[in-house]
Amino acid sequence: MKRRIKVLAVIMAAVLMVSGAGSTLYENGVKADAKDTLKWNSAITKVKVKKRVALTVNVEASKVQWSVAGKNAATADLASANAYASVDHNGVVTGKKIGNATIVAVYQGQKIKRKLHIAGKKKIALDAGHQSRGDSRKEPVGPGSSVRKARVAGGATGVASRVPEYKFTLSVAKRLQKELKKRGYEVYMVRTKNNVNISNKKRAMLANKSGADIYIRIHADSSNSRAVTGASGLYPSKANRYVSKLSAKSKKLSSCLLKSYCKKTKIRNRGLVARDDLTGTNWSKIPVSLIEMGFLSNPSEDRKMQKSNFQTKMAK
Repeated sequence: MKRRIKVLAVIMAAVLMVSGAGSTLYENGVKADAKDTLKWNSAITKVKVKKRVALTVNVEASKVQWSVAGKNAATADLASANAYASVDHNGVVTGKKIGNATIVAVYQGQKIKRKLHIAGKKKIALDAGHQSRGDSRKEPVGPGSSVRKARVAGGATGVASRVPEYKFTLSVAKRLQKELKKRGYEVYMVRTKNNVNISNKKRAMLANKSGADIYIRIHADSSNSRAVTGASGLYPSKANRYVSKLSAKSKKLSSCLLKSYCKKTKIRNRGLVARDDLTGTNWSKIPVSLIEMGFLSNPSEDRKMQKSNFQTKMAK
């Protein structure tokens, strides 16, 4: 009897070995015990707007119930979707809007989650020029420079509106931030309020550190003559001792911005100007452009630029 039981045990062990019972063959040929918990195979934590990425787990993706956490809706092609992302029945996620989304995978009663950042197509750093109070202390105009300038100037004031430049530039920058996000870009704001003290050098360094692809400096012009009007784009020249390698891309950026801006607003295009004395430009490590949006010293242009609906047009 014992011999018979022993023989049966050997046969059963052989059958189990051949059939693979007691183990599960998972995606990519990975073997794991049936008691193993559901887990992610990939370390993906980001997807760009309008881009797709496949999340994988340690079971066949089509056997998993996929969803996006929060209020969502499913379709024939999608397992789940919300404002920020969608996921199909095979775990392929598509970014829809900048923000964060949590993807949920459920299999045989087990649930795991993965938080994804939905990133913009590109990242843009915006600096609203000036601040409520200038800082006359000195800083180097560029890396290693012996030339020193005031950390940040107070800026101009509208001759007709009496609106200070620092308030005007922040108002436009916030509208531009909103417009860029709507178009699928990530935006880094160097400042979001007026009562700050951030030097021009520090502003450039913050833009560099943000991971932005380009740096746009938003300003308004002023002149001793009230008759002068128009917008201009400032960029570093090829002879710039600090950022000459950025000259070509910065010039192209300035040209594109200025043409688009003047076409939309009908403000006169004064053209591009090479400037190598701007601290906020010389400390940049990414293509940089300073846009002078118009003259606060011209009564008509000043009044026009302060109008809410016109500022919305300026941002587009």
